[in-house]
Amino acid sequence: MTLKYNLKRDFSVLMSVYERESPANLNSALQSVLINQTVKPKQVVLVVDGPIGMKLGEVISYYENKFKDQLKVLSLDKNYGLGSALRKGLLECEASIVARMDTDDISLPTRFEKQFAFLENNLQYDVVGCNIEEFNIVPGDLKRFKYTHEHHEELIKAIKLRSPFNHPSIMFRKASILKAGNYDGDLPLFEDYSLFLKLWQSGSRFYNLQEVLLYFRVGVGIETIKRRSGLHYLKKEWDFVKYAKRVDAFTSIEVLKYVILKFPIRLLPPKIVLFIYNRFLRKTQR
Repeated sequence: MTLKYNLKRDFSVLMSVYERESPANLNSALQSVLINQTVKPKQVVLVVDGPIGMKLGEVISYYENKFKDQLKVLSLDKNYGLGSALRKGLLECEASIVARMDTDDISLPTRFEKQFAFLENNLQYDVVGCNIEEFNIVPGDLKRFKYTHEHHEELIKAIKLRSPFNHPSIMFRKASILKAGNYDGDLPLFEDYSLFLKLWQSGSRFYNLQEVLLYFRVGVGIETIKRRSGLHYLKKEWDFVKYAKRVDAFTSIEVLKYVILKFPIRLLPPKIVLFIYNRFLRKTQR
């Protein structure tokens, strides 16, 4: 696919930070967005989701002073959770195209250039993602990659069992997200998956660039697995599955298939789950 590049800065970036984030990680993320991109955003909206410590505040103040015309900080009175924070933050995004970014990841320098060009040149698509490389401390230290299907039909075929995108990697048309109902704060840990279901049901079209354009921080891996396993996670996942059934995104048979294939994994020891993920769901560069 041939892309024509337009160097206008007419897109926003949407981020959310809360008290448990590392100041060093936030600094790296903001540097990758505001300084290192070949095509820089017109605006970055950073939602501060509740009170944060002094060190995080210092990082934010530094970038606020350095990028007065680009960085907009929206401070919330308490921690509402990622879904609610993004819901509020999206309304503050001025551009018609918005990129998502997490505060502990790193965007490669050409990420926004390539995704923005794709949306400009392919008006039939509403959301574009990219592949990611997972890392622990510095990019490249794990040499582990997560690839996602490319075309809309492939992404939708898989949506009944897994989220079609790596959430922090997407760029989208703001109007499409608002038409679908915006982010939902009622489904913690599944605010992205539920949004993609709503987008699909509202007629949005998806595409995933087959390039690694985002470094995704997973740490040593075991801590991420612990957060996404156990009874506490299973309860949230069950709430999501009930939601998917209620909005007619999943049929009863599809709910049963989802539960049979995924729920038992949540109750396995984290080390075994990590082995399954690394062995069967990730690609390793040798």
